[in-house]
Amino acid sequence: TATSLFPHCVCHASQTWRSITTEQQSLVLVKRLLAISVSCITYMRGLFPESSYGTRYLDDLCLKILREDKSCLGSFETKTRLR
Repeated sequence: TATSLFPHCVCHASQTWRSITTEQQSLVLVKRLLAISVSCITYMRGLFPESSYGTRYLDDLCLKILREDKSCLGSFETKTRLR
């Protein structure tokens, strides 16, 4: 299901995409894909310190996902707005 995309470090994206059957599941998936996109862009541009990111895996792809790092106000606000 879409909710299994992030709670566990390893998931199988191809199975997740096929299991989306409701509007709510689709909304959750789009929100998570947006979070992945923003996290990747901010990480690659070096906008926040390394400590502001956690590591997650999407199939075999290692992703740096922005966390709510209260020691870095910018990353905390960005993560809060992505909810």
